[in-house]
Amino acid sequence: MTTSKLSAVNTLLSIIGEAPVNSLTAPLTGDASLAERTLDEVSREVQGAGWSWNTMLYDTIPLDAGTGQSQLPSNTLAVRFNPISYPSQRFVLRGLRLFDRVKNSFDLRGSLGVSITGGNSDLVAEIVEELDWDSIPETGRRYIMIRAGRMFANRAVTSASIETYTSEDEARALQILKRTEDMAQNYNYISGPDDLYGGRVMTTFGPDILSR
Repeated sequence: MTTSKLSAVNTLLSIIGEAPVNSLTAPLTGDASLAERTLDEVSREVQGAGWSWNTMLYDTIPLDAGTGQSQLPSNTLAVRFNPISYPSQRFVLRGLRLFDRVKNSFDLRGSLGVSITGGNSDLVAEIVEELDWDSIPETGRRYIMIRAGRMFANRAVTSASIETYTSEDEARALQILKRTEDMAQNYNYISGPDDLYGGRVMTTFGPDILSR
């Protein structure tokens, strides 16, 4: 049985001895509102690391015809480029736009290695996207819930016993999440993880599962 967002919020409330809520329909108040905000905050933090389940390959990046600026999805958390194709971290994410550090500009027209056809560029990138709660796999939901529970307990009350207990749970949940990510990435100690470009890369490109 998967963990719903309502169930996760009620788990946070139970940590501090509060009664559960029946729904997450706005407006939430008091501890219930704080619990949901904490859950959303931790979800964004965890997803921002980039996992197989929230990292998508884009083989073209749309550009604004008038300004040459990139147009990335509103749920973009991070962008990764293959360092073999795009060395020296030339393109970086600023807000929801790509920035050319060599040209010192958001205008990607004329950037080395970028070809533009119509309103699209041939930039290839992995985009880490923020998913809604129901799209996150169960191992991710559980880790987010436990980590959020630890933070929520610290914000709502001061209890060393709660902190110690949830800290141990958090470490255990993270190990399970790493294990499932390891299997999803088909990690190989010699050649590294499978990438999204049709083969293996001999670099540290992609989520570094073992050092998280």
